[in-house]
Amino acid sequence: MSQPAAQLLRITRPAQMAHLPALLALVEEACDAANANDDVRYAVRLAVEEISVNVIDYGYRGRAVGPIELVLHWDEARMTIEIADNAACFAPEDAPPPDLESGWEERSIGGLGWHLVRRLVDTIAHRHEAGHGNRYTLTKRFAS
Repeated sequence: MSQPAAQLLRITRPAQMAHLPALLALVEEACDAANANDDVRYAVRLAVEEISVNVIDYGYRGRAVGPIELVLHWDEARMTIEIADNAACFAPEDAPPPDLESGWEERSIGGLGWHLVRRLVDTIAHRHEAGHGNRYTLTKRFAS
């Protein structure tokens, strides 16, 4: 018996908040097509949202707005998420650790994005190519 072929969906939009709903709609479409359970759906959606918002808010800061590309592909075992931009280099490992000890009223707003993403997905890889921007590749395994 042959195994089902991997599936793929792709979208490229200007890195602006107005286009975030289109990116998230593609996540929903991919999760529907992959028959992803609620846990996988939540993790993939939140990871894409966090990274996309970072690219939109910070990646192109001080630069002309460029593209953000989202590619989702999956097989029977996992979903792979690729987010690419032409923004300044930002490696996830450079994100400062969040303050998880102070009370909420003492913490500054923000700083939890990459911490959340690390907890939501199984793997994260980052590649930066001069003149081409960042490519973040994440994987999320489906429950057995």
